[in-house]
Amino acid sequence: MDFSSDTLHKYAARWNYDGAAEIVKRCEQLALESEPLKTRDTFTKIVGESYSKAIITTKEILTLLYNGYPEGAMALSRILYESMVIMRFLYSHRSNEDLLKRYIDDFSVKVSRDKIKYYSYILEYSQDEEERAEAQKMKSAARKEHNRLKESYSEYLSYNKQGNYLHDYWWIGNVLPSRSFGAIQSEMTLENLKILYVISCYRAHSGVVGNAVRFGTMLDETSLSTKGSLEGFQVPLCFSLVCFGILSETMFDCLEIDCKDIIMKIEEIIAPFEDYLYR
Repeated sequence: MDFSSDTLHKYAARWNYDGAAEIVKRCEQLALESEPLKTRDTFTKIVGESYSKAIITTKEILTLLYNGYPEGAMALSRILYESMVIMRFLYSHRSNEDLLKRYIDDFSVKVSRDKIKYYSYILEYSQDEEERAEAQKMKSAARKEHNRLKESYSEYLSYNKQGNYLHDYWWIGNVLPSRSFGAIQSEMTLENLKILYVISCYRAHSGVVGNAVRFGTMLDETSLSTKGSLEGFQVPLCFSLVCFGILSETMFDCLEIDCKDIIMKIEEIIAPFEDYLYR
């Protein structure tokens, strides 16, 4: 730990860690009590699964911020943003059952593809004949499932030198002119958040800019920067809470739960730092 517990406690009080943690706790309670995964509505099940991940991610972000690691918090905020954008997109097309089914089936596409790669690795490197035999069996099953999915969605296949495949955002289908995350962003028109999303990507990926430029600190080319910081919390705090708030609105609107008080509390926490959203 780079700072004493007393220092961290005083630092967290600057941006109301307790209030932010209480918001997440309240949202978690509402979600658990409503049992969204038991609903027969496809979209509510989808957003429920996504929201459970959002709650965990927000807890992780607040933990990093509390301990003085705004860069790590910003990298994780990217997950909230991407989930929020996709959930807003699906929400605007929630009556399109074919789109929702494709979105769900995309998980099976990715799982079966990854299983093929994993069992191929086992077959190449394992010296255990029993393990190899089991890997061959599992690989064949995964390949069969993957081919079934590709056949079911043959109109959405892309092609390269290795053959045909289902692209990462194939499930968008013909809903948008382009099947990409960028196309979804454009439809959602979240211009100010797009800029912060780019910043979060710098923090998530290795590179000169992402590794050297830090929130709240000046770049010193003569020394390594390896410690936490009690400055720079404003950007990840605002970015993550805004994304979590929009996800919460989407979630609780599906469940017909009034969450205006939660949104108001989020706005109160970020109000002193809100100008950072528009820099």
